[in-house]
Amino acid sequence: MLLYYFNMKIMNNAKCKLNSNWVTGFVDAEGCFYVRIYRSKKHKTGWGVHLSFEIGLNSRDEDLLLQIKSFFNYAGNIYKNKNVVHYQVRSINELTKIIIPHFEKYPLLTQKQNDFAIFKNIIELMNKSEHLTKEGLIKIINLKASLNWGLSDKLKSYFPEAIKIKRPIIKIPYNINYNWIAGFFSGESCFFINIYKNNQYKIGYSVKLQVRTTQHSKEKLLLNNIMYTLGCGTINKHGKYSLVYIISGSRNINKLILLFIKYEIKGVKYLDFKDFCKVAEFINKRIHITIEGLKEIINIKSMMNKARYITP
Repeated sequence: MLLYYFNMKIMNNAKCKLNSNWVTGFVDAEGCFYVRIYRSKKHKTGWGVHLSFEIGLNSRDEDLLLQIKSFFNYAGNIYKNKNVVHYQVRSINELTKIIIPHFEKYPLLTQKQNDFAIFKNIIELMNKSEHLTKEGLIKIINLKASLNWGLSDKLKSYFPEAIKIKRPIIKIPYNINYNWIAGFFSGESCFFINIYKNNQYKIGYSVKLQVRTTQHSKEKLLLNNIMYTLGCGTINKHGKYSLVYIISGSRNINKLILLFIKYEIKGVKYLDFKDFCKVAEFINKRIHITIEGLKEIINIKSMMNKARYITP
């Protein structure tokens, strides 16, 4: 039954425009606000500044990037590089009139919220042509020092007195929008099938489903609020600097599946979600404790996640 509803949802909404909160959630997962400062003889300061809003995905997700480009009124361009496809908006005019207003209305929730604020400040300086002055360039250098990974070693050597700005505390709502969650999970989460030995069953194996979302420990509050909103799951340490949010158990998994049928998983990951639904149906009907069912689940698992990107 879960799979039936899933197939109907995909057919009915394949061509629907993306939800605004979904787009923000996906950008929180996969997007980047990038500032490039480079040597330039064309500018009196000796330096040029280029800005871009970017999303980079596996080439199999080109269709999703086309949908995102359409959502942003066809601003920017899509570039292919081997197995990677990039959506980039570089025009200051398009960034100012299309990209910035969207994220002001539908705010980012990860640390990218701060990156966006810094990026917006730099755009405001460039719209005033301050990047063409030495004083304005220094302001941009100081802002870039606090953006993403900060200044490169080369830029630090040219601007040793650069001062990082203080990044404000991220504002995260207690209840997270479900469309945002669907967009974020479409980028960051993994629909995982665990097959393990279990002598309680005649076939000697059991199957457990999990949805995993790994984030830097800086996103602990966000993960806590997602967990509160969904009403299930646990958050555990994952390495030195990371946390993993895990949802498991048939009741929680079925609840999550119904949520993501309504608030959609998109891109190539929806194929993983579809297979995940199929296995959940097997478990609900106890087909997974039969030899035939287990073989089918092993086959499904072999084609999911990373394997999906390397399988022709």
